[in-house]
Amino acid sequence: MELCIDTSTRYATVGISEKGELIQELTWHSQRNHSVELAPAIESVLNRQQIAVKDLAAVFVAKGPGAFSALRVGMSVAKSLSAGVEIPIVGISTTDIEVEPYLGISQNIIGLVPAGRERVYIAKYVDGDVEQRNIIVRNYNQIDFNKTDDTFFCGEGVKGILESEYADIIGGKYARSVAPTRAASVLMKLGYGKLECGEFDDPISLEPIYVRSAQIESADNSVKNKS
Repeated sequence: MELCIDTSTRYATVGISEKGELIQELTWHSQRNHSVELAPAIESVLNRQQIAVKDLAAVFVAKGPGAFSALRVGMSVAKSLSAGVEIPIVGISTTDIEVEPYLGISQNIIGLVPAGRERVYIAKYVDGDVEQRNIIVRNYNQIDFNKTDDTFFCGEGVKGILESEYADIIGGKYARSVAPTRAASVLMKLGYGKLECGEFDDPISLEPIYVRSAQIESADNSVKNKS
């Protein structure tokens, strides 16, 4: 069996799978205290299956982008389990988890993950692929999507934009905006797929995807220079 952990945002999830197939999951809205809430949640899903950590075959973890502190908690626990029990760990991009259910709907999919007050991480998937270096962060008032008829928007960040004065920047089609938008089953599927291909990570060197302040400043300056 495998354990999955997603603490990318305040909507956190842990789950158990068997060869990538969901057995059970536990999702909750964190009170900005993932460090306190995560361990009991993991213990709960393990106890329900009457298994121990030593019985796990792998751990799959969402590696961001997302909230700095929340990601750090989930990644630290996942890496500790992997190293301590000597099981493989697979990190999956949070935007991959958001986008995967909609692949095939459009050649151009934009995954949106909350990045704080009126700010989102933006990952543009063209033909199902995105370069990690191309994941950017923008304030709502800085976003200027190139509107095309086939653009599809998805992710937890959609809701915040739709409820703001900048709702009109999302044109065309979009996925349901009621959180939580990420499913443990998707993380498990993606994680197990990589595991089967031998594409697991080093628990020591695996790092979260952070869009750091330098990138934010660069993005802000780019927008200003165009105005």
